[in-house]
Amino acid sequence: MGKCETASASVGIKIQLCDLISQISETNFAQIKTILEDGFLEDENEMLNDTYHTIIYSHFLPDNYLEYKTNLEEKIEEECLSTNTLLYPIKDILVTERWGYDRTGTNGLSRDMDFDLSMDTEPYQEIEKISIVFILRQYSG
Repeated sequence: MGKCETASASVGIKIQLCDLISQISETNFAQIKTILEDGFLEDENEMLNDTYHTIIYSHFLPDNYLEYKTNLEEKIEEECLSTNTLLYPIKDILVTERWGYDRTGTNGLSRDMDFDLSMDTEPYQEIEKISIVFILRQYSG
């Protein structure tokens, strides 16, 4: 089967990681935790997401929102990631995958211009300092 390389284009939100973490409260804990787990750092080629995902999916983050927030702030600061930007895709536009080992060459995919770029931002209105952005994500694993 080999490994899979994925490229996706989507519309979503963008926020500085420290701004998102600082807003964790009892009422929005589940929502922000989902954003942190499903989001990724804006990182063109520095491999910051490896460190970020190790922190987010580690066992030291408790289910209590206050302890979670405190522990996460400490770890993110310790790894110098607090000023990085988090991207969270909400609406996929186009996704393509390529399977195999050591693949080279070009692959591509198209879609008719029949899609709507609007998305429901109401669930995110309580979160401050977000921007709506176009996201291009590449993943290999």
